[in-house]
Amino acid sequence: MKKYFKKSKCKKIHDRRAKRIGASPSRTKKYNPDRLPFYQRYKYDFIKAEPVVAPENICLLSETKGCLQFFTELRKVKSISKIGRECFVEMDLSEVKKFDYSSICVLIAIIRDLKSKKIFLRGNYPKDELCKKQIIESGLLTFMYDKNGNPFKKSEKSDLLFIEKGAKILKREDNIIISETIKNAVKHLTGEDKHLPKLRTILLEICGNSIEWGGTLNKQWLFGVKYEEEKAIFTITDVGKGILKTLNKKWKDKLSDVFTLNPDDEILKGAFVKKYGSSSHKINRNKGLPSVKNGFDKGVIKNLKVLTNNVILHYGDQESSEVLKEHYFGGTLYRWELTKETIKRAS
Repeated sequence: MKKYFKKSKCKKIHDRRAKRIGASPSRTKKYNPDRLPFYQRYKYDFIKAEPVVAPENICLLSETKGCLQFFTELRKVKSISKIGRECFVEMDLSEVKKFDYSSICVLIAIIRDLKSKKIFLRGNYPKDELCKKQIIESGLLTFMYDKNGNPFKKSEKSDLLFIEKGAKILKREDNIIISETIKNAVKHLTGEDKHLPKLRTILLEICGNSIEWGGTLNKQWLFGVKYEEEKAIFTITDVGKGILKTLNKKWKDKLSDVFTLNPDDEILKGAFVKKYGSSSHKINRNKGLPSVKNGFDKGVIKNLKVLTNNVILHYGDQESSEVLKEHYFGGTLYRWELTKETIKRAS
């Protein structure tokens, strides 16, 4: 039966009990520097990994080996920190003084790949003010969080488009965005609203190769354009298997490569002239790589660079091409430039 303390009998009992206990002292909240954070006071899973420190120069095309080592560290399991159910990788950009757009695109692709696995990337700004401004404008921070887990302010001066792998058919919206992006690049360089069908064909053929990579864990690749004064830099980035891992070589070609000791760069060059078949075994596929090389040969694009697995090719500067013995890139990067001269040849 419920007791009502306003009744005389119950009130006396309550008063005696209160007098015996006495008034509880008021609680004072003071800062205690030795107090453990919440995830250590309670039963939270807590793993603290060391931040991955970026080198001063993260120009992928000139400092390839150092950049690949940095990208590899970002994707290692030992770099993942965990608080409860939240997993993240911490990246330290404080000492960065120089970078290129190719590195930014690879970083964005890695960030998206980690995010698809429920792992977020945290980071900071470079101390160098000019480098800090350039990184903000590049669009990299759109996909990153600061050390406290808060999103960065977004300020972009580049176009970014993510294409779904294994989609079997390019979406109409993607077709429109690709055409408009090329048109914007032409207008940036010439001031004219003009389409470039030859360049659009190259991009669409590479997009068609998305059917090749539908089985990889990473479900997107990145198409990016960076506008500069005299040129527009085009990049296509994937952090899946890489070209050399997706080639379907016939037995006679494999034996030929073994007995002639063909290095990986020669095998990659063979893929660009359609020496090897498509991994999907479809007749109409494997047109993306030859179309890129054909566009370079005809002057539609210039300064073509291709990085995949352990090979980097510099078309037009073969002496700079090399097979990387101790470093590896899980994915593919195409990079080329569009200028007024190439626009004339593509028209």
